[in-house]
Amino acid sequence: MATSSSKKRRCLSLSERVDVIRKSEKGESARSIADRIGVGKTQIQSIIKDKEKIMSVLKAGTSSQLRRLSGKAKYGDVNSAMWDWFTKARARRLPLTGPLLQEKALQLAKVMGHNDFAASNGWLVAWKKKHGVKTAVLSGEAADVNPQDIQAWSERLPSICDGFSNTDIFNADETGLFFRTLPNRSLVGPQEKCSGGKNAKERVTVLLCASATGEKIRPMIIGKAANPRCFRGVNKGALGIDYRHNKKAWMTSEIFTNWVGDLDRKFGAQGRKVLLFVDNCTAHPDVHYEHVRVEFLPPNTTSRLQPMDAGIIQALKLKYRKRMLQHLLGHMEGTESASEVAKKLTVLDAIDRKSVEGKSVDLGGRRI
Repeated sequence: MATSSSKKRRCLSLSERVDVIRKSEKGESARSIADRIGVGKTQIQSIIKDKEKIMSVLKAGTSSQLRRLSGKAKYGDVNSAMWDWFTKARARRLPLTGPLLQEKALQLAKVMGHNDFAASNGWLVAWKKKHGVKTAVLSGEAADVNPQDIQAWSERLPSICDGFSNTDIFNADETGLFFRTLPNRSLVGPQEKCSGGKNAKERVTVLLCASATGEKIRPMIIGKAANPRCFRGVNKGALGIDYRHNKKAWMTSEIFTNWVGDLDRKFGAQGRKVLLFVDNCTAHPDVHYEHVRVEFLPPNTTSRLQPMDAGIIQALKLKYRKRMLQHLLGHMEGTESASEVAKKLTVLDAIDRKSVEGKSVDLGGRRI
């Protein structure tokens, strides 16, 4: 038989704590009270020790203190509904993040009439702790950079930029966007196995280009199809991007050359000459134009020297994923899994979300 000292601690309500204090005042021992209630003796002793504090709170009757002592949360119904939704969402393998949980909690609170519910970071931390929710991997690598190459480039850079103002110094870089792929990290329940779903392989290439002062060039999207089905009836010119294609949805030397040529005509019409930094991949041939001078970054240094790799591309992808998860959140009802919703996303969906987010990425202290 377990002794009172070995019994697990449980949260006692305010009335139970007051009852403990009154029994103690009548002369009943802590061990006797503990055995009667089914808790450890040390827990009873702690309550007796905090007698004045507990009784003063009872007398004052402040709602927050009473809730804290009674172990009852103000938004207990929201918390319970969130846990119920959480378990169902994870059963469908929806990757969940903190902001996504906060957004869903706000939706549930509104439905329940709690218009003052804030879904704060503090609420999220407490909710996760209560239910044993943790972050797990469901399934950026930096290049091996030679410090001497960085030093040599730093010494050369002033002479390369000589004659160009910051408004005329640009950087461009491509990145692959797997627009149907779900995140590989999620908040999971305490006993849940870390399993996601089969990752979709559909991708597009995104080319971003901006100046040192924040002037943004229209993003380029490279897809596989010349005219994707989702483009039917859509005015491509109104999408805010340039769309190109090839069989693998990759950047090619032909696409790059034509793109730089378009830039040359654009800046020529403005009477400008600009400096464009790009990495030295094979898809970037050494082209020469009157109004655009192309300079290549040293090999294997882009993780340190490429401005677009200094958080700009990452910020855009994070914002895209946030919008994607919001889309999944609104379309989960009636589906068996998150991947079932994600696989219905089209290139047009990716362009809409990416082009919108591309307008709100910080660069050089400005919004681009």
